[in-house]
Amino acid sequence: MTKRIVLCADDYGQAPEISQGILALIKYGRLSAVSCMVNTPYWLEHAKWLLPVQPNVDIGLHFNLTHGKALSSAFIAKYGENLPPLPVLLRQALLRQLDKAALEAEFSAQIDRFKEGVGFQPAFIDGHQHVHQFPVIREAFASVYQQRFKKQQKPYVRHVNPRFDLADFFNNFKKLIIFISGAPGFGRLLEAQEIPTISSHTGMYSFAEAANYRALFIGFLKACDDGGLIMCHPGLKAAGNTSDPIADARYLEYQYLFGDKFLYDCHQQKVVLGRYY
Repeated sequence: MTKRIVLCADDYGQAPEISQGILALIKYGRLSAVSCMVNTPYWLEHAKWLLPVQPNVDIGLHFNLTHGKALSSAFIAKYGENLPPLPVLLRQALLRQLDKAALEAEFSAQIDRFKEGVGFQPAFIDGHQHVHQFPVIREAFASVYQQRFKKQQKPYVRHVNPRFDLADFFNNFKKLIIFISGAPGFGRLLEAQEIPTISSHTGMYSFAEAANYRALFIGFLKACDDGGLIMCHPGLKAAGNTSDPIADARYLEYQYLFGDKFLYDCHQQKVVLGRYY
């Protein structure tokens, strides 16, 4: 039986080599969704590149609270212009020290910047480093979502809901952190508020293991349910020095997804790419 999955590339708009790599994969039919980081200096220019391929992919918002600069005056007044590193934000969220109104203002501002770039609302919304699932942030997220999206076809929301067996607690620290930082609570919130979401989500791994990406991806294909989503982080090879800590992993992902082995693996696992709606 054939499985239809959404294959989504994250971080479009973060840097030229990332956007260009993702765009090449879209044009080659190797992706069915792209998640956009809109608070960067590149976004408004890179947004225009997506318009010719809009019929082929879901184009969504990569809500960002840990990279670059904030957009909203309310968030900047409370926390300053520079967004905090992930450990700081996670600690504040778990201790419920975050200001919900400031978070709502920043989420709304990023929705506005997305629409400024492409001229339409996002097909889906997720969070950079899964911040949309954290305590306090998820409540602010849901509040703005319900205010801003009242039409029949609402954006779907990525719920990163890793499945655990006992081994996961010992050999996949990233999945454990995603789980304890808010995945179950976020799932309950989505269900209670009838916010559309995906059936399953895979693609989590330590970027230090990117040299083994093909084997990892075959595991993602097997684990992903029909109608589910696999996230990826491809990009072209960065020229010169780069501040991106996962630049090498991005290029390894790009090479695999662009190559024939990716097609072979999808065929072997009876997987086809598709959009959510």
